[in-house]
Amino acid sequence: GFCIGIQVINEGSTKVEDWELTFQMNQAAINNSWNGNFQPRNRENSQSSKDYVVTPLDWGGLIEPGQSRHLGFCANKLGSDYKPQQMYASGQ
Repeated sequence: GFCIGIQVINEGSTKVEDWELTFQMNQAAINNSWNGNFQPRNRENSQSSKDYVVTPLDWGGLIEPGQSRHLGFCANKLGSDYKPQQMYASGQ
């Protein structure tokens, strides 16, 4: 298996609320996570490709300018194409 640490940083000049992180991970299954709600969404026509949507825990939804949130997960490898890809953060 493997573990990944992620840092979501507010580099802007205004606060960010209700942020969301998305990424794709093909041949891996999350077995543990911290500081975020990790939800898989199966892609159409694919058994192994999954899109993940990560939302903050209640206490972590607001990120002031210059602040960050640290989160992450551990996963089991299910093949050689296990690394997370296309990771994007968005917020209001």
